Amino acid sequence: NQMGADEDLATAPFLYAWAPHPEDDSWWRSLQHFTWPLAFSSLFALWRYASVEDCWRAYQRGRPNAKQELIGLVFHWVVIFANVPLPIIPAFVLLSGFVSATIVTATHQSEELFPDFQDDWVSSQFRSTRDAVTRTPFTEWLWGGMQYQLEHHLFPSMPRSRYPALAKVLQTFAHENNVPGGYRSSDELDLVVTNLDMYRDIAAAPSGGPDTPRVRDEELVTGVAYQFSLKS
Repeated sequence: NQMGADEDLATAPFLYAWAPHPEDDSWWRSLQHFTWPLAFSSLFALWRYASVEDCWRAYQRGRPNAKQELIGLVFHWVVIFANVPLPIIPAFVLLSGFVSATIVTATHQSEELFPDFQDDWVSSQFRSTRDAVTRTPFTEWLWGGMQYQLEHHLFPSMPRSRYPALAKVLQTFAHENNVPGGYRSSDELDLVVTNLDMYRDIAAAPSGGPDTPRVRDEELVTGVAYQFSLKS
């Protein structure tokens, strides 16, 4: 949730998670609490486009295995278009995008946003994420492990089947180490409503001042740059 550096927050001009710098603002912001379903639905389409674009650029730069990845992507879409009726393809892309965006934004976007680099990785993850408490076995499956957002951030390579056990460990850790805000979790529907309320509040807010963090800040210190500067 580092403002200006986290690509998950850089959704302007269609969605804003904070009152933006005047140069980043758009008239669209005043409507975002109505138009969010359209923006959410486009998520998977944007991801798929970005995957092809990034892979092609990597191939042009000569990155190892980029050619194989590009061939794999082409093969994937050939199989899709050869076996799935054409009207179904945009429907499943839009629906999956809507569900995924609803899930991934609700669990951290309404939590703390950081205008500066946070050098305490663990504490910043506790403060910027909130797990979802699901109501039914169906929604437990539908969330796809992202209801354990904190666990996913701290241990992204861990199999999601281990997240329920890990959640108990992290709850104890937060209590014993007095982590600010503690281990945060809320009912799944409450999380979604809170996220949509945030969009409504930001839609009605005036633009930020000249010192407001930019949506994208190329000069903002990130974790990678910070570590590099220490080694230098």
